[in-house]
Amino acid sequence: MSVAVARIGRRRRLAIDLPAALNLVGSLLKYLGLAAVFPIPFALGYGETVLPFVVAGVVTSGGGLALERATGRASGKVGVREGFLVVALVWLLAAAFAGIPYLFEGGGQLSSPLDAYFEGMSGFTTTGASVVTDFSALNRSLGIWRQYTQWLGGMAVLVLAIAVLPRLRVGGRQLMESELPGTEITALAERIRSTARKLWLLYAGLTLLEAVALAILWAVGIDDATTPYEALAYAFSTMPTGGFSTRPGSAQDLSAAAQWILVLFMAVAGANFAVAPARSRATRSSACTSRSCWSLPQRSRPCSGASERRRARQRSGAAPSRRCR
Repeated sequence: MSVAVARIGRRRRLAIDLPAALNLVGSLLKYLGLAAVFPIPFALGYGETVLPFVVAGVVTSGGGLALERATGRASGKVGVREGFLVVALVWLLAAAFAGIPYLFEGGGQLSSPLDAYFEGMSGFTTTGASVVTDFSALNRSLGIWRQYTQWLGGMAVLVLAIAVLPRLRVGGRQLMESELPGTEITALAERIRSTARKLWLLYAGLTLLEAVALAILWAVGIDDATTPYEALAYAFSTMPTGGFSTRPGSAQDLSAAAQWILVLFMAVAGANFAVAPARSRATRSSACTSRSCWSLPQRSRPCSGASERRRARQRSGAAPSRRCR
């Protein structure tokens, strides 16, 4: 018996801080539930019930708050393993959050919990697959909610969470590494919160710009299908490069001008947003490489972060280097 124990070894402890991970999941769900507020004005404007979205928001935010309070004594240290666990749990729970309104107003198409969960998962993962066949059976508020979940998932819900949760430090980097593939994360990890906010503003700004462009076609009489409601719905689907639509024919029902707008913004959305901050910094740095960089007044400080070596050259009377750091 002792030999068998020696071979097997002692029982290892769970190599993950589960309370800390669950505490972070609760915090994320607490804020995610606020997303259910967005379709409420549409429901009120079209005379539809707001109960599905109120229930979804209360259940998600309330459950997240309860989980956060229950694990309030956790260490709060979120490492790589905890980060991956948080990502997996949040995606699974976010799909359930998105599927709750379908259970109330989805009709026969989405009345099954499995179908509602599938539609919610397809939205948040921007997969574009759908079990909906009769789009006219969905009311306006549920239709915009369906588009909105895809838009949220397009930028990854966790990026939004990183921007609003100040306590995500080490854990914020692990979550962003899980959500933004590529080597650009090394440069982005310097300022997680600042970068996440810039990316989110860029994403929202492009979405608004596309919605306005499509609505203008409707206003000038070029395309009667791109009403403000439809323009926003298509913008919510284009920027995450998903596939949801409020019409059976999708973009086929739109005019050629509207289709070209969709193509343009899909091409922009297909680019890596994580490179944008790095390119902007490179542009500012290249503007400082000319000889006029040193002729500007010292107070303007065109080259940020002057090194001690450059200051030593200036004190000794040596010619300053033309390279800006």
